[in-house]
Amino acid sequence: MKENKGYVYSSTELSRYYGISVKGMEFYEQKNLVHPERIGPGKTRRYNLLDCYQLAAARMLRNCGFKIEETAALLEHNHPGFLWEELGDRAEQIEEGIRMQEGVLRGIERIRSGIRKVEEGDFAPCITAYDGYYRLFIRQFTGMHTSTRRESDQLSLWNSLMPVTEASLRFEKEELTGAGDRLNTEVGMIISEADFDAFGLQETERVKHNGPGRAVYGIVEGPETELDSKKWLQGLLSFISERGLTIAGDGFSRLIFVMQDGQGLRKRYDEVWIPVE
Repeated sequence: MKENKGYVYSSTELSRYYGISVKGMEFYEQKNLVHPERIGPGKTRRYNLLDCYQLAAARMLRNCGFKIEETAALLEHNHPGFLWEELGDRAEQIEEGIRMQEGVLRGIERIRSGIRKVEEGDFAPCITAYDGYYRLFIRQFTGMHTSTRRESDQLSLWNSLMPVTEASLRFEKEELTGAGDRLNTEVGMIISEADFDAFGLQETERVKHNGPGRAVYGIVEGPETELDSKKWLQGLLSFISERGLTIAGDGFSRLIFVMQDGQGLRKRYDEVWIPVE
């Protein structure tokens, strides 16, 4: 140790320098990955330069997301090929996490944009283009809800991706153009084409693709439990009628939020698109 006198550190110093707990360093010592010298009657640990390299590598691996046991294994099996493969697997996991966080950020921005429009009272319909998307069917608003184990697992997967995926309603064209005032609204979830591919989702009998198109768009509000009333879409339907437009397909929505208004009533606010030509 005399020749390396400038590189001798205590447990407290290295714990502070590397952000590794004293117990964590003791764990690495138990795994024979660091070899502190014992000094004096109290057998105080003193670490040398080689120990510093190991602890620096341990801190790097911990910051890469490896657990302490995994970190110890990587330091023990210090072979280039093994390290290359393990770090490659971790890089893929981090990339997946980044995709998820980017999707969450887009979702937050969409929700905030919709809430701002609600806050400003911006409910005026307009004609706009919409991108293609995929939609997962969950149930009709009226009637019994049924699903197989496979379908339940699929719904669980879509739910785990929120707000990359979002709650959605579908309104059948025939009911939108009909004379009745009730809708057998379909409850489901939507996701963009790009995110559907990025997250490896699969088309099934309950997942349908819808291409891009032109639609009348607007924000609508209504009691949270009255999803089957055509009344809450009346502003959009009147806009379509007054301009001589024709409904060209099923309408769909994206939930912004369910919020309590100034009178204490809970209302659902949705962005709605009704395809037109």
